[in-house]
Amino acid sequence: MNGYVEFETPEGDPIAVNADRVNFVRRYRGGNDASAVNFEKGNYVVVKGNLIEVMQALAQA
Repeated sequence: MNGYVEFETPEGDPIAVNADRVNFVRRYRGGNDASAVNFEKGNYVVVKGNLIEVMQALAQA
């Protein structure tokens, strides 16, 4: 999957994120265990992992 990174939601469901469409990543309000990945039009998905883990995974895509 070129350009896509597989994550899990906080509930454990798999989700694939297209790294090319990500605008920014921020800490989700639930603490340091989840991050919100924001896209172009203000939409976002919440994934497991702190900011460093998520940003490193997206950078390697």
